[in-house]
Amino acid sequence: MFYPLDFVTVIYIRVVGVKKGFAALDRSLLKFYPLWFALLSLTACSGVAVRGSIDGQTIETRVDSKVARYYLENYLAGKRNDKSLDERIDQIYQSDNGKLPDDRELKKLSDEFSVDFAALYFADRLSRIPANRRFRSDFNQFYKSTNAALAQGKARLPETAAHYEALIVPTYLYKRNMATGSALAAPREALENVGMPCYFVETQDDGAVESNAELIMAAIRKRAHDGRRLIIISASKSGAEVALALTKLGPAETRHVAAWINAVGALKGTPLIDDNALPDIEWVVGKIDPAGTASMSAAESKQRFKSFHVPERIFIVNLMGIPMSGNVGFKASFGYFPMRKHGPNDGFVLLADTIYPGGVTLAELGMDHFILYNVEALTVALVSTIIRWLENPADTTTAAAP
Repeated sequence: MFYPLDFVTVIYIRVVGVKKGFAALDRSLLKFYPLWFALLSLTACSGVAVRGSIDGQTIETRVDSKVARYYLENYLAGKRNDKSLDERIDQIYQSDNGKLPDDRELKKLSDEFSVDFAALYFADRLSRIPANRRFRSDFNQFYKSTNAALAQGKARLPETAAHYEALIVPTYLYKRNMATGSALAAPREALENVGMPCYFVETQDDGAVESNAELIMAAIRKRAHDGRRLIIISASKSGAEVALALTKLGPAETRHVAAWINAVGALKGTPLIDDNALPDIEWVVGKIDPAGTASMSAAESKQRFKSFHVPERIFIVNLMGIPMSGNVGFKASFGYFPMRKHGPNDGFVLLADTIYPGGVTLAELGMDHFILYNVEALTVALVSTIIRWLENPADTTTAAAP
């Protein structure tokens, strides 16, 4: 649904373009993709086959260890027959103090058990938060009805949606030809098709988080007096930009902001920057502001994150994917595997670093940073669920998620 850049293509273009020239580029790409898919298939076929469910979401894939398989198929299903392993896993739950594990704790679990075990544990911990469970239940109902309505050409938002409008905030390099999807055109079109007014924030596509936050602040102020409540939608890098903008505006200037959808938010940056794991792509997409890239580093972003104070009255929904090693997608694979040394990730961001605390989290098990399934139904169902929660607070009161 939301994806920042096809890094696989960029890396290959850099190598082939230099060696063979652009005339050979298209022919080379045609040869490259089958090879890369074959390599991914070999990766997907390695590991241990598994099938299980978390919070009603069933996943069938391959995981990186027998302990990950046991955890999903046996421990979480209540079929516990390995006393020693059961006691070790019990100890993890007993020592969590009611809080979600952060990236350091998930890294520790990855080292002790495996990366897929840590990812599954994180998914289960998210599902045990009552507000997340209730939101997931409501979303599932809207998703089912929306899918059916779309097939008949009758999809619509709740009647009270007339009081709302959406502000779409694009992500990194959205103006470049290769950054397919970064402008969030598909979610925007889905909402416009069901009658929701959408406004696009033209940020600097290679700009630093701080400079783009100023542009977003101006866009939010501009929508303050048109009589509708604002739902902000961001993805990946723009998640940090929106969080900073809302923090700077404060409660007084965000009274009209009803909700923020933080999709696969790079709130604490990505280790891919700090590890120099991203390619030099300027010669392909044009000159890039180095300040924009630096502002996505984990070191700088984690310091910035400490300053975030999104006004409490804004309803925050974190949308994220939680992939296993056996089903990470083509686009996400180039980031996912180098980042495994840091713990469970979605192919661009560490899982724990995508969540803004105090909101609800909709975690899509088996999906990665690009969440590519059924964009129209997902978008309409998600916004419908949010509007229901906003319009019926007595029925959907949430305790702040840890």
